[in-house]
Amino acid sequence: MMLSLIFFTFFLTLISLKIDFYMIMYMFFFLFMVFMSKYEFYDFFSFVSFSLGMDKYSYFLMFLTFWLFILSLFSLLNLKSLYFSYLKFIMLIMVLFLFLCFLSLSFFNFYFYFECSVIPVFLVIYGWGYQPERVFSSLYFFFYTLFSSLPLLLLILSLNNLFGYFYLGMHLELLNLYCFFFFIFSFLVKLPLFFFHLWLPKAHVEAPSTGSMILAGVMLKLGGYGLIRVLYLFKDLVFIYSYFFISVSILGALYVSFFCLLQSDLSVLVAYSSVSHMGLVISGIFTCSYYGYMGSLCLMISHGLISSGLFYFVGCLFDRFSSRSLFLMSGMINYCPSFMMFFFFLIVSNMSCPPSLNLISEVFICFSLLMWHPVSLLYIFFSLFFSACAMICLFSFISHGGYSYLFMNMDSGLVREYYVIFLHIFPVYMFVFSLNYFI
Repeated sequence: MMLSLIFFTFFLTLISLKIDFYMIMYMFFFLFMVFMSKYEFYDFFSFVSFSLGMDKYSYFLMFLTFWLFILSLFSLLNLKSLYFSYLKFIMLIMVLFLFLCFLSLSFFNFYFYFECSVIPVFLVIYGWGYQPERVFSSLYFFFYTLFSSLPLLLLILSLNNLFGYFYLGMHLELLNLYCFFFFIFSFLVKLPLFFFHLWLPKAHVEAPSTGSMILAGVMLKLGGYGLIRVLYLFKDLVFIYSYFFISVSILGALYVSFFCLLQSDLSVLVAYSSVSHMGLVISGIFTCSYYGYMGSLCLMISHGLISSGLFYFVGCLFDRFSSRSLFLMSGMINYCPSFMMFFFFLIVSNMSCPPSLNLISEVFICFSLLMWHPVSLLYIFFSLFFSACAMICLFSFISHGGYSYLFMNMDSGLVREYYVIFLHIFPVYMFVFSLNYFI
């Protein structure tokens, strides 16, 4: 099954320059349905062949990749670009690398596809970004990722040379502190950990809405997936030094939630909200508890859908106003109440209101941190509170208040846009009715 999945995507990439846009979408949706129907759910690796395999972590992240790629294809229709077919081609290459990364059982293959997935995002930001600053932002993103990944490559090559093979799931205990730090450093930058997060707002501000959807929805999750895959190699060191990473993550999430309250650029606000949520993912994983792992997985899925929907909404507003300033868009509820209703659902989902999957995941992470240390709950409380305040301010600024003359040419939204936003929100609420699917 793994090879059929990869070959289907590979040949679809090759013929993407020649076939119709809607044909790509239909074929990809067909592939998604086959993938959903064929999978048999196990806690251990299944469909193992050719150094490829899948368990529940890779399955859910591949589900997220499939779903968001279909929605990002819809969002391409908002781009009025001369090189539309090349953008389709680059995005299909990106999805192929993401598939191979999630399916790889060899550490070297995992690293190789992990880094290859950076190149298409770099090309999307560089080629289809909005402002001239996209050149600087794309290089910033590229070198941040490569700089953090080089020590990981050297460690993987040395361990591969030492053992002859180096696969996921090996019963191995490494006790070198430097090895521990450099093994996880690349994934912490990718998530990103606070202090290494500055590439994220720059990349999101300059990227088109399609690039932001894939970057926020799937690319950030590669860091969480990588941490889940490598932390078992350092069990003793994780228990000794986890306090450092959890403390930085929680305090960073609290600081970034304050920073969200000061933002006037919509893309930067949503990007910093992502940094705050990823801080919770890091702290959940480093507790090394079952609650922490399940909460982090659920939060990666729910945050991928909701942040992608928010970036798509910001892109829709940018197409109409050619601006992302919060102060130019007040009073929109008078002109497009239906559009604002969908925006309201995205906002309350990002605030983790029930019955969204965000709430379940944050409850799991709070349980794991409460077991780790009771004082951490105080920081988590204020972090979630101020993050929710920032979301309320965002909705209030855009929906209510006096309106500007920019609204003279405003429409009430396209059916395609309602459809894409609905398909972002729908799985977040439907998963709540079948949580045993995760657990």
